[in-house]
Amino acid sequence: MPVFGPVRSRRLGLSLGVDLVPRKVCSMDCVYCEVGRTTLLTTQRAEYRSLSEVMEALERALREKECDVITLTGSGEPTLNLRFPEVVERIRRLTSKPLAVLTNSTLLAEPEVFEALCEVDFVLASLDAAREESFRRVNRPAPGLSARELVENLMALRGKMRGQLWLEILLVRGINDAPEDIEALRQALERIRPHRAQLNTVVRPPAEPWARGLAPAELLALSRELSAEPLTVSPRGPGRKGAGLSPEEVEGYLSRRPAPVEELSRAFGVPPEEVREILDRLTTRGRVRTVLFRGETFYRTVAGGSP
Repeated sequence: MPVFGPVRSRRLGLSLGVDLVPRKVCSMDCVYCEVGRTTLLTTQRAEYRSLSEVMEALERALREKECDVITLTGSGEPTLNLRFPEVVERIRRLTSKPLAVLTNSTLLAEPEVFEALCEVDFVLASLDAAREESFRRVNRPAPGLSARELVENLMALRGKMRGQLWLEILLVRGINDAPEDIEALRQALERIRPHRAQLNTVVRPPAEPWARGLAPAELLALSRELSAEPLTVSPRGPGRKGAGLSPEEVEGYLSRRPAPVEELSRAFGVPPEEVREILDRLTTRGRVRTVLFRGETFYRTVAGGSP
């Protein structure tokens, strides 16, 4: 399904997600990606999900569910969808709710994508490295992409957009966290001048098992050096209204990111016991499995079994 949630976002509140590409169509193959390895590495835009499919699902969800924000995001890079500008325009006409886009910043050179992003309320963009060598190591981009181009395009977007640019940096130990990487990122942030800069690290099972995160103290120290806020898990949101949590909602969430019981409890605003009961049913049916990461049990969908 192209629409999922709403779930409790640590940055945006109660977010209704709209997934514009299938899993995992992306212009990068990041070593830390929680969705897994990229299956189609491309910068070629296409109608990966039809406009009618997306809008019909969104209109139905808005009639049935409450949310604070609509977020174009999901299992790959949403701006790869050729109809991305039209989706933005249609959502603007459909509702007055804030519109956010999660993007890896690689398609900003496309005029249609750039202009559409200028019209959204929140652009949550990524920039994990400002040095070309580290950019290639951590993000493994499609041919033709460069860190320099990402920085230049983010600067241009910041100068023209009507909403806010929130820039997230994710550090992987030994890959993009060297002193020269931090200095290059600091200089890039000074040039881009995002409304908010946020620092993250590997905190859930990554695409590459060897990808490791920084310790909390290290992340805090570097966040001060970069004048960025370290991202932390948000507290549990208010309880859900109406019908209880469904297995389909849990499976949809896990198809986009592995998660432990407590995170699912916070995201959906339901007791952990209810989440565990659903996870037990999904595990028995072979829809999800567990994986141990940094001493914590995560649940993720079984390959080929996710929606």
